[in-house]
Amino acid sequence: MDVLDIERADGARRKVTLRRFPRDNRSSQPEQVTHEYHVLQLVEKAGLSAPRPLLLDAEAELFGVPAIALTYLPGAPVYLPRDVGAWADQLARALLAIHAITSDRFDLSILNVQLPDGVRQELETRRPYAQRHGALARSVHAALVEDIDYIGWQSATLVHDDFWPGNTVWHRGKLTGVVDWTHAEVGDPRTDVSQCRIDLAIILDLPAAETFREAYQSNAAAPVSDIWYFDLLRGLRALLSYEFWLPGYHDAGLAHVTKRRARTRIEAFLRAALEERETARRAMPRRRVKRLQ
Repeated sequence: MDVLDIERADGARRKVTLRRFPRDNRSSQPEQVTHEYHVLQLVEKAGLSAPRPLLLDAEAELFGVPAIALTYLPGAPVYLPRDVGAWADQLARALLAIHAITSDRFDLSILNVQLPDGVRQELETRRPYAQRHGALARSVHAALVEDIDYIGWQSATLVHDDFWPGNTVWHRGKLTGVVDWTHAEVGDPRTDVSQCRIDLAIILDLPAAETFREAYQSNAAAPVSDIWYFDLLRGLRALLSYEFWLPGYHDAGLAHVTKRRARTRIEAFLRAALEERETARRAMPRRRVKRLQ
């Protein structure tokens, strides 16, 4: 990201954010950049707190590489807050605003749909990696496959798909915007909740992840059930991919997130979700538990 300080002919000045997509980036294809621009237009129409799209240069005619010019949001991410509860509450409210965007109110047809069939496809793709990654990965993958037809799937909403503190902007103690909409899709909103939870477990601790869940639930209009399933889903993704995430954490100044710490926190997160799954199974009607076995 670059911040441009533009002076107009009348002397007025304006800051603009320029997002350039390097050629070696898998998201730098013109159609991908154009898609993200259209997603940003949808976000603007929905009135969400996010940068507004100003200019699309998908063919690299102006900046040498594909680029999008956006309105500038002053501020920066907050990773290590003094008041975790208040911070988590603002994160939860911002996420709930995203999840209020549904297809009955907005045209979401440009977005990929990631509901049960999409999750099945993801699980099938990850099967060989989980099998090679150790006993915990195998147990988590088996639980996800076994239970996919028995959890309650929520109505589809707009999903950011990479919602974590690093994709939020804070200014003077307030969350002022959500950025990086590259992977936005239509899906179950609990995927976003669990994605943020696994990141919080890694960069802070498990209690912080739980505080965020409580904040989301307390601000939601309806109960958020079966979150353990999505914790397992996103936790497995983290377990298989966390080594690729480490450079991003370190670039954000989170040098304390070492390879050992990340793996230890992810494994603890997954074990907690498996324990919650067992509690949920004991509370299921007898016929449903029998089918799960």
